[in-house]
Amino acid sequence: MPGDAFEATLAGVFQQSEQRLASRLALEKARTENLQAQDTRRLAFLLTEAIEEELKPAVLGALESYDAAINRPLSPNESWEKLIRQRIGETADASVKLALAMDPAPHPWKPLLTEEAPKLRARLLALADRHLAALGKGRRRRRKSAIGLADGLVWLLLLAAGVVVGALGMRLLGG
Repeated sequence: MPGDAFEATLAGVFQQSEQRLASRLALEKARTENLQAQDTRRLAFLLTEAIEEELKPAVLGALESYDAAINRPLSPNESWEKLIRQRIGETADASVKLALAMDPAPHPWKPLLTEEAPKLRARLLALADRHLAALGKGRRRRRKSAIGLADGLVWLLLLAAGVVVGALGMRLLGG
């Protein structure tokens, strides 16, 4: 089923990003410890930036797999779009929890990182929404036929021609 394949692809994209994120967060924490900046705002913002930088490629990868799954000319799949948004939100929240769990001590940067979590989630969802909105705009455009008329008008003209030919045929047969 295409839905199962898409969901598996989506899960793989976010799983890879979570693995990269764990190592990146450890690296950022080590850097800030070396700079002795653990008790400042700097660590919270460095971790937020690290999370965002690691999740952006995952979001873009998820959107690319969505584009491939709907095979572009087809209309967008709302349930898959909802799944993408849900997965982005869950991953953003899990990433912040992972960053908070790096150190059990109650540092002053932890509340700052917690406050930044909804903003991070909103930025990542906005990235996905811009992409999905562009798909929606493309869907609303009227397609043109080979002679430059809108497809709906061509179908209407074909229907009218069929009715006229049918009426003439009835008249000839009916005498």
